[in-house]
This record gives sequence, C-alpha cells and structure tokens, in this order.
Amino acid sequence: MENKDGFEQTIEILKDNINRILNKKDQSPRWLSLKIGKNAWYITRMLEGKYNPSLEVLCKIAEALRVSVEDLFSKK
Repeated sequence: MENKDGFEQTIEILKDNINRILNKKDQSPRWLSLKIGKNAWYITRMLEGKYNPSLEVLCKIAEALRVSVEDLFSKK
C-alpha cells in the first residue's frame, strides 16, 4: 500500500465519502455539479483528486448531499 501523508489521506477520505454518498443517493457527479453550480468537469477532476475544493465548495457539496461538512471527512 502506498504511504500517504495526512493531507493525501484526508483528500482520499473526502473523495471516497462523496462517491459513497452519491452512490447511496443514486446520484451522479453531474447531478452534484448542477446542485452546487460547478461544471461536471470540475466535479469529476475533484473526485479524481486533481482539484482540492475550497471551503465554500465543500459547504455547497455538504448541503446538496444533506450531510455535514464533518461527514465528508469522517472515516467510514
């Protein structure tokens, strides 16, 4: 297993949680992009770990998914 620093681990948890919640709600990254006002390309790249979302974007994602920002970072 690749040894990741704390930041990389946190981003991995964030990506996994957003994907898990989207799957649980039977929704797509495109749906999320429409809900938060970002283009689908941005969401896809964020979920690939290519972009790190701002706090504002994280708050919008949490609101769209009806979870807390803390839930986005919790290990599941």
